[in-house]
Amino acid sequence: MNTLEKASSPLFWGLPLLLFLLLTPSAAKGADDGAYLDKNWLIWNDLVDPSWDPEAIFKELGVDQLQDDDPRAEAVLNEFLERWNNAPVNAAMNGKAVKIPGFVVPLDYEDAEMREFFLVPFFGACIHVPPPPPNQIIYVVSGKGLKGIEAMEVVWVYGTIKAEKFQTDLGSAGYTLPADRVEIYRNDS
Repeated sequence: MNTLEKASSPLFWGLPLLLFLLLTPSAAKGADDGAYLDKNWLIWNDLVDPSWDPEAIFKELGVDQLQDDDPRAEAVLNEFLERWNNAPVNAAMNGKAVKIPGFVVPLDYEDAEMREFFLVPFFGACIHVPPPPPNQIIYVVSGKGLKGIEAMEVVWVYGTIKAEKFQTDLGSAGYTLPADRVEIYRNDS
């Protein structure tokens, strides 16, 4: 299997996300969430534009036909990354009061408090592995400093999500979520 085939493998991108999604549904039950009822609980696939099919990109670019030493491989990879980095968001999510679980990628720390972070669907995203597409990264801003939340900690974030881009060196978020509340994730089921 060549490098591009490995990167296109569902196991490469999807296994961490799949494991996270399989482990989180039971946590939707529990404490009273006020305005954030179970119907507003998001899974990460809700953020993907229904018409976007990342596997179709691999097929269209003919990734399975390339070898590592193929002179076209770099051009195909660049084209894939261009499309990946411009993955469309689900416009239907814009303006929804939501709660969503995810992993924290801190963007700032001041006096042991964090006010900005990326929320990502799987452990290591944006840090140890290539970042997910922007429609799988949420830029979270908290009006108050958050203490005791570390990098890659799993949290619930509550607020009104906006379909608007935010760019940093760590990645590009397709959504912004001003947090009404952030709490450590617990699976009490």
